[in-house]
Amino acid sequence: MSPSKSARAAALLVALSGLAAAQSCCDRLRQALPDSIVRPNDTAGTYASLNGRWSDTAILAPSCIFLPASAEQVAAGLQLLTDSGLEGGACKFAIKAGGHMPIPGANNIQGGVVMDLAHLDETTLSADKSYVTLGAGGTWSHAYANLVKDGLAFTGGFCGGTGVGGLSIGGGQSFFQPSQGWVVDNILSYEVVLASGQIVTASADSNPDLYKALKGGGSNFGVVTKVDVATFNFRDMWAGQIVVPVSADATSKVLEAAVNFTGRNNQDVHAGIQIIFSYPSNGTALIDLAMASGVENPPVLQGFTSLQPHVLNTMSKRSLSSFVAEADATQPPGYRVLGATVTFANTLEAIKAVHAVSDVVQRALATEMTDLEFIVNYAPQPRVIATHTSKRGGNVLGLENVDHDQIVAFLTPRWTNASHDEAMYAAAQTWVDRCNDALLKIGSLDPFVYVNFATPQQKPFCSYGKENAAFLKRVAKTYDPEEVFQKLVPGGFKVSVEC
Repeated sequence: MSPSKSARAAALLVALSGLAAAQSCCDRLRQALPDSIVRPNDTAGTYASLNGRWSDTAILAPSCIFLPASAEQVAAGLQLLTDSGLEGGACKFAIKAGGHMPIPGANNIQGGVVMDLAHLDETTLSADKSYVTLGAGGTWSHAYANLVKDGLAFTGGFCGGTGVGGLSIGGGQSFFQPSQGWVVDNILSYEVVLASGQIVTASADSNPDLYKALKGGGSNFGVVTKVDVATFNFRDMWAGQIVVPVSADATSKVLEAAVNFTGRNNQDVHAGIQIIFSYPSNGTALIDLAMASGVENPPVLQGFTSLQPHVLNTMSKRSLSSFVAEADATQPPGYRVLGATVTFANTLEAIKAVHAVSDVVQRALATEMTDLEFIVNYAPQPRVIATHTSKRGGNVLGLENVDHDQIVAFLTPRWTNASHDEAMYAAAQTWVDRCNDALLKIGSLDPFVYVNFATPQQKPFCSYGKENAAFLKRVAKTYDPEEVFQKLVPGGFKVSVEC
């Protein structure tokens, strides 16, 4: 047998061995929890529906999908999956909350087991209405809608379709961020199932080290099954979308308005925006605007509302759930998507430098990819956000001592042809590298890498700073000494990665 054939034969044996192990893992789950397992051939359409993701890049082929209905079933499932003494040994698995992360393997797995938290979707308001308990498998839009009748809201995601579980351990940007802080700053407690099967509470009073680590440290410590999130009084907001056609002049005005807004956001904390540029340069800029206080067209937003002409203007008094539903409509499923991100000081020179890099990268791709919509987002990060972090016990993002306003830029390009995946991932890393170089030259680069939009090559936990990165490793070793979530869960960003 030739060396190449021998190598292929060996690879096939490894693949078949992995498949057999995965089937053994599914069998043990089915035997113990028969109503919680879905396999590819179980029920017509069920597996395919459950295996869907927001981005088609994340659709893989798990051997089965495990749907626990309680934290106790999560615990039982973890014990079965991690038992190396059973036939087939310990099992590799993925954890899915909302399934919004586009990186292949982050919430899915090829040939292993997916633990899908979709059945953990409760929304329960506390008796005193000071917090709401959310199941990790629920979505933000569902939870927002449930609190409208009570005149309450809470700090959750921009995108209503994202899962509670993922955003609650990744940081969490929000339209309420200037007035309330990151999503993780508003979480009062986590219910977590450890690799041992133990169900614990992580809060300021119980397992406080785990509590802090979860506020930005991802799925490195256990499976979060529910969170308690602080609520606040809220009725309607003045919010909507403004879309303007992009010319050189309009682009300059939008970027200048973004910088001015970010500086003013420290005083006008009830205002929130997100700017979405769709390339090429003759495309559009979509601006999500929200005034949580309900004040119509306040001065802080007039840099955007005064832009002319408008292709679209939906600004009106409305509920939070209505606004999030509108914003979600601009990010439909069914595409191939990736993320990449950089953070920089809030200056006009810096945002123009990032925009120039985006234009160059997009133009290089557009000659070969007719199915590409190249999308760049800008999210203000004023200094005031860090004050909420400090008041609420801290997190691990490493931003509390930043002495200037920032903007987080992130790519979310979408395309349809899988043959373009390799080119797109390379282009995303090129965008990161060129943005970093350009920002470094003008002294505006900040190290923070937002984990929910990072490329697979970026190291978000390292960007939190040496002290926080070391803290995350210590906490992971304390609560997961066998490194289940480092080794048996191959997807996602790992705290064990060397910085």
